[in-house]
Amino acid sequence: MLRLEIDTPAYGYRREVWQRKAHTVNATLTEDELATLANKFRFTYMQITRAVQTAADLAASRGEFPTRADVYAGAQIHASIQLGHLATRITPRKGWNDLILPPDQLSQLHEICDRMLYAQIVNEEWGFGSRASKGISALFSGDSGTGKTLAAEVIAHELGLPLYKIDLSAVVSKYIGETEKNLSAIFGEAQTGSAILFFDEADALFGKRSEVKDAHDRYANIEVAYLLQRIENYDGTVILASNFRHNLDDAFTRRLDFILEFPVPDAEYRRRIFEVHFPPTAPLSPEVDLAQIAAKYRLSGGNIRNVTLTAAYLAAADGRVITPSHIRSAVRRENQKMGRLPED
Repeated sequence: MLRLEIDTPAYGYRREVWQRKAHTVNATLTEDELATLANKFRFTYMQITRAVQTAADLAASRGEFPTRADVYAGAQIHASIQLGHLATRITPRKGWNDLILPPDQLSQLHEICDRMLYAQIVNEEWGFGSRASKGISALFSGDSGTGKTLAAEVIAHELGLPLYKIDLSAVVSKYIGETEKNLSAIFGEAQTGSAILFFDEADALFGKRSEVKDAHDRYANIEVAYLLQRIENYDGTVILASNFRHNLDDAFTRRLDFILEFPVPDAEYRRRIFEVHFPPTAPLSPEVDLAQIAAKYRLSGGNIRNVTLTAAYLAAADGRVITPSHIRSAVRRENQKMGRLPED
């Protein structure tokens, strides 16, 4: 028996196929747009063919030739993957203006996007491909509600790629070999769609390797080593989120491309987050001083989102104007949920 391993086509071949197929449906794409498509979507020949045909169908419904937007829409449709109960697809709707972070963290998030956007230049044209890892791996660490999931959504929105949040409760199994089987299914399926994989609470899966005392410890360490290998061989982007960075295996974190700390926002950043979460059309009372509220209540971004929504519902049932009293009541409810002492 002759065994042949068929890998994903190389960048140059993908770019040539995108160009040829786009030409057959009269879709005009620039050199940069062709390069971006070939780099972002690591498709096979048939996937590119189907994506371009879908773009042509979308344009035909309007009686037009396919545009750049049609081709990207077709590519995103065929980038969808089937992971069943193992993951949930998140539709990215948030942009950079929705993300309130210190300059250094924002700069690193832009660098993650740039590494994906310009990979073909660095790896293919400049010859770094043989020295660099295939994809991008990043760790987002910080307290709950500090913006880790939102940052992953912003990256997916910027890159125009599908985002899948991995359900660790469905992935991790007590049965030997089952966790690796689930992970193999995730990475294998994601490879065909260039998806961004988001592992929340990653310390549950990527924890420190322990001293081997029994067969269970030995197998747990094998799982971590297997995960390292799959992440390094994945062509796309893997984002890990953890509330406790120190719980992650040190050898593992050293091999990540990016490590970002998401701090609890200070008063000034809390004020800006309040302003983002109160829409311009929200009926805020003139008595509401967001700077004063932000200085008084130490809340994370996720808490502030909940407070603004709760205050809006309280106001809708009571006078239709959001007052300081409604915001104080909303903060009290949020503190109760977190088990904190009430704040006046």
